[in-house]
Amino acid sequence: MKEPASKWQGKTDGLPWMHRSLVWMLRYIPVDVIYAVMDVVIVFYMLFSRSYTKASYHYFRTIHRKRPIPAVGHVYLLFRQFGQVVIDRFAVYAGKQFEIELEGNELVVEAMKKEEGCVMLSSHVGNYEMAGYVLRPTKPMYAIMFGGEKQFVLENRKRELERNGIRTIVSDDEWSYLYSIHQILQEGNMLTLFADRNFGSPKTIRATILGKEANLPRGPFAVAGLYEHTTVLCAFVMKETKHKYHVYVRQLKGNNAQSYARAFADELTGVINKYPHQWYNFFEFWEKD
Repeated sequence: MKEPASKWQGKTDGLPWMHRSLVWMLRYIPVDVIYAVMDVVIVFYMLFSRSYTKASYHYFRTIHRKRPIPAVGHVYLLFRQFGQVVIDRFAVYAGKQFEIELEGNELVVEAMKKEEGCVMLSSHVGNYEMAGYVLRPTKPMYAIMFGGEKQFVLENRKRELERNGIRTIVSDDEWSYLYSIHQILQEGNMLTLFADRNFGSPKTIRATILGKEANLPRGPFAVAGLYEHTTVLCAFVMKETKHKYHVYVRQLKGNNAQSYARAFADELTGVINKYPHQWYNFFEFWEKD
């Protein structure tokens, strides 16, 4: 397994033939069986993906203040949970379904009724992709997808989202999609963005998450504050059991990028506290003391 040069690259591990094979297997093999195989493989993943393991270890030691040996056990549980989330995504591509409990759906319904646009922010916790498979937008809704993802994953994600009426925009290094963002909101449509990774952008905004300072990308919060009457929501899709997810939708109050970042950080803190093993930023996220 290849180590990243610096930060987590945001791509799904594995080669295209591996992804296709996994989808094929999931059509005929119960998800629980794949989980059981993965439980063993994870030990080797932890050993060979040292930078990811180290970042997750520091997360439990410094953020959750776990002792060294218990922290290792928590890293295993985090990797195990992450593995299940990845398998679940491919299981959806294979046609399998999961139980989804939706909390705060009335906020989404209300936002869809308004003439003004709506921004929905999220983080790399849980399995946000699942939200796109249960939301049924009654007005145009667009999802920004990371352009550096594997092509097989992009194609399947795009197909599943568009099946539910959610259109996709792939980000690129030229930032050409920024024009689309302005147009989407000007026309009163909905836009979903991740708000916790900057992928090398120097434009960041400081916020306190779980009691420690971190740099969030400024862009999503600047977009949130772009138009005065835009509704700003955040959504987190957390794995409750092997076959069930819980979607939390909250409304964020603010009037500029900093206030929205602060509100988002507060909501994110609450979610991480409740689901500490579903934090999937595998790099040194928080500022060092």
